Amino acid sequence: MKIKQALKNIWNKILDIIFPEDFKCILCGKELSADGYFCDDCLNEKDNMIFNLGDRCEICDTQILPENKICDNCKERKSHHNLYFKKCFCPLNYQGKVRSAILKLKEDNAKYLVKPFAELIFNRLKAEKLQLDIITFVPSHKKTIRRRGYNQAKLLAEHLSTLLNIPCIELLEKNVYTKKQKKLDYNKRQENLKDSMRLLDKEIIKGKNILIVDDVITTCATINTCASLMPKAKNIYATAIARRNLNTNFTKNDQKTPGNM
Repeated sequence: MKIKQALKNIWNKILDIIFPEDFKCILCGKELSADGYFCDDCLNEKDNMIFNLGDRCEICDTQILPENKICDNCKERKSHHNLYFKKCFCPLNYQGKVRSAILKLKEDNAKYLVKPFAELIFNRLKAEKLQLDIITFVPSHKKTIRRRGYNQAKLLAEHLSTLLNIPCIELLEKNVYTKKQKKLDYNKRQENLKDSMRLLDKEIIKGKNILIVDDVITTCATINTCASLMPKAKNIYATAIARRNLNTNFTKNDQKTPGNM
């Protein structure tokens, strides 16, 4: 285990050299001609929808048809009174090169991506003018942290804490090791997560506005489970680097590119 971690540390240093902060595209590593996060090639690549733009659900931030305000999934959860967060904010789409970059952050010790990803989330949150009291994050089980070396959601939350000048507090603990959620639908994800986490401090969240940070939001099952453990909070918001849009009927023509943000 020590040898494996040492090799990961060496690899991370190599990545820092290959992709120095503020000089390279965070998706392909190409040198940037101007300030930003993405090169022109990645921005203009066919079928590469980087940004989560266009008409989006007012709750979960997934792409929806123009005539709708809330997606069918959120409508159903609201009708059954099992929707525990107020709104999600995700600047990017979880697909293509964005997906590859997030997987590098999660599995390849690419912690150099924390800063630009956190800044992209920060820029998305700035426009919302939220009143926040505490930033927290989706917890990882100790086995996962031992294998990976860190919790990427925690790293993002800590950097956001600095940018927003709001305390980052570890509110949740993952006390049951669950199987991967990747191939599960919403209901099975909820069942998989049942009783797998616990709230560490019930008093500190009373009447507070909480922001929960994760790397990717798919069905909202994880975020909703986390939020359900905080009934005494005033409002609970969620954010992640990217939103995996479950509606596949959208194309690149359905959204405008905002430029190299």
